[in-house]
Formats: sequence, structure tokens, C-alpha cells
Amino acid sequence: MRLKDLDTELISRAFSPAKEIEDPRLFAGRREEIEAGIRALLNRGGFLTVFGLRGVGKSSIALQLRNIAEGNRELAKTLNLERLLPRREFNFIVQYYKADSFIKDARDLFYRILFGDDGNRALFSLTDSGDKRLEEFKSVADFGGEGGIPGAKLKAQTRQEKTFRQYVSSDLIQQFRQLLGTIQKDNQKRTGLLLLIDEFDRIPDKEGFASIVKACSSDYVKFGVVGIASTVTELIRDHSSIGRQIDAVHVPLMPQDELQQILNRAEFVVSKAITFDPEAAAEIAARSEGFPFFTHLLGREAMLLAFDRGSPTVTTVDIRSLSEKISQGRLRCIYEDMYHSAVKSSAQRELLLKMFAEHSEDEINTEDVYALAGEFGITNPSQLMKQLTTPDSPDAAPVLVKVRERCFRFSDPVFKTYARLREWKL
Repeated sequence: MRLKDLDTELISRAFSPAKEIEDPRLFAGRREEIEAGIRALLNRGGFLTVFGLRGVGKSSIALQLRNIAEGNRELAKTLNLERLLPRREFNFIVQYYKADSFIKDARDLFYRILFGDDGNRALFSLTDSGDKRLEEFKSVADFGGEGGIPGAKLKAQTRQEKTFRQYVSSDLIQQFRQLLGTIQKDNQKRTGLLLLIDEFDRIPDKEGFASIVKACSSDYVKFGVVGIASTVTELIRDHSSIGRQIDAVHVPLMPQDELQQILNRAEFVVSKAITFDPEAAAEIAARSEGFPFFTHLLGREAMLLAFDRGSPTVTTVDIRSLSEKISQGRLRCIYEDMYHSAVKSSAQRELLLKMFAEHSEDEINTEDVYALAGEFGITNPSQLMKQLTTPDSPDAAPVLVKVRERCFRFSDPVFKTYARLREWKL
């Protein structure tokens, strides 16, 4: 494609800073993690966990594993992992859920799994006679109701309501197991049923989840969770009840050579109408500090800058211009809003934020930061911390979260990187 025929919409589609990647042709790197995921799919009765820091691409990996489980071989072929795939091909039934504010605990989650959501059919529909039974429940359902799930608000005392109440009673696990057994009986030609739960860390009360997984997993039924955590223990508190069932896929920061592969994939999407020179690509990868989010964001903006000046090549000139936009807070992204919300009009709070951001460790001891703050004339850093840990705006997320006594970490490590790159506001 010639540069003059390139559309800016195509440049935007070449990068995905705000959305996980579903198309295997746009997925870059992460060979080890995908290999571990395939091995987990092969492990009958295993429990798949995908965990790591925010912004490292966990959801994109989970979606690629969903593709592979459903029989898509494209990514495995690209990564030279086809030898791991079974000869009979995977053909799992995959139900992919995202936890949200409606799910408060394990029971809410299993309601969602049972009755479905916008992206998934109810489990009843996976059985030969399920549609009829599901309609019975739909006749007593409405949004925003009992149990914390859409579709569970009960109306007048009818026969269907009693049936519904009986189904979601304390015998839920046994009922759930029976339904899973029926799904297996009616889908013998499928590899299995994979229930994959993304953003698992958002569920406030996970008590009992691991026990339910242990009770309901089988050679046919496999569970998987995806979430922000540094260890399996952090993600699933009662993980010990699952024991050796766990197949852990830890997603670390992305190596620079793999970050550059993201830029290579983008060049493919725009048919090489614009390419990155090696020095510019290396600079973007270095500034991303292991977070693919930044590579997607910086790559897109750099390519748009090259397009604006009519150049078929992204060079270090574009990177310098882009760096200036970031440092001056002129790059439109969510992290600029977070920076303003955290700092507000306090120069001392901005200084404190910068001190936390300069720490390379994930967990930051306040004693070290407060000692340095005193040298810079900050007299009461603990008071300034309040806006960073408990913002006064109800819509604002805390910048720092407490790990244990006197230890904090950034709630979003991508913002930590942004705070380092951003010039002083005050």
C-alpha cells in the first residue's frame, strides 16, 4: 500500500492500547505463556490460572487460549507450537466471562455462569433439552435482582419462582454438577467445557470458589481464572484446596524484542505503508518498560505523527516529538486524567508521587520515601498520602494501595511508568 492510500482508521486498528487482542494475526510474542496455556488445556482436570501485573496483556493471552481451545491453530502455527496440539484437534465449548461490579462473591459468579450474560449463553442451552428449561427461569426473571446477577429478580409466588428458588438454594453445587454432567453427556464429541473467568481479582469475596472448582472439575470440565496478582496465593486465597490441580501461567513484563514485534505486526496491518526504523522501534520498546499497553499507545501516536508529516518511516524525530507531548501532558490518555486527579493543586503531593514512581520495586516502603521527602522540605507526607490512597472523588481510583504495614504499591503499574515520564505539572 502506498502512503497516500493509507487511512488513519487503519493506523488505529493496527494498535490496541485500550482493548485486548482477539485476532491471532495481531498478537505478538508471549510464546512461553501460550505454550504453558496449551499444556494446561491438555491437562485433564487441571485448573488454569493466568496472572500478572495490570497492563502486561493477560486478557489478550486468555483470549488467544480461548481461540486455541476452540480449535484455531493460527497462533500455535505462528509461534511454532503446533507440535503440542492434539492430533484430533481441540474443540472445547468455551464460556468466557468478565467479572464486574454485579459479582460480589462466588455464589454470584456461579449464578452468572448458570444463566449467562451478554457474551455467553446460559449453561442450560448447552444441553439437548436446555432451552425449554431456561424459558421457565426467564419467565420469572428481570434485570438487577436478587443474588447480584442480571436476570434473577423474582416476582409473585408462582410455581416457576419456587422452582427457581429451589435451584439456587444451598444445594447449588450439587445442582451445578448435575448440569455439567448433562452437558458432557449431550456433547460427547467435544473436547470439554472450559469456563474461563477474566478479571477474577475484581470479585471482593472469593471464599469457597476453589472448593467449588475442586468439586466440579473433571476430565471434561475445566475452570480457568485471569487476574491481577503477583502469585497464585494472592489471586486465590483458598487455592490450597485445589492443590496440584493448578496450572499457573505467570505473565511477566514483556521483553523488549517482543514489544518490537507489536510494531512489526502493526506494519503488517498497514501493508508497510509506514514502517518503524530500528532506532525508533528500539526507543519505543525501551520507553514501554515491559508494558505492551505503552507500546501500542506510543506506536500508534508515532505512526500518526509520521503520517501527518507525509513520511513512510517513523524515526527518532517522531519519538522525540511524542516524548515531548507526554512530558508536557499533551498526550490524550486515561493516565493524564489520573495524574491531574492525584496531584490536583499540591506541588508537595506531586513531589511525593514522583518519589514513589522512581522506586523500581513493586512494593515500596514508606519509610524510605518519607525520609527522602523530609530532605526536600515535605513536613507531613502521611497527610499528603491520603489523596493518593483514598481520593476524595468517588469516581477516582486510588493511585497507591496498601500491601502491608508501611508498604504500598501502585494500583496500576502502567501509571507508575507514566508518572515518571510526565514532566512536572506544578
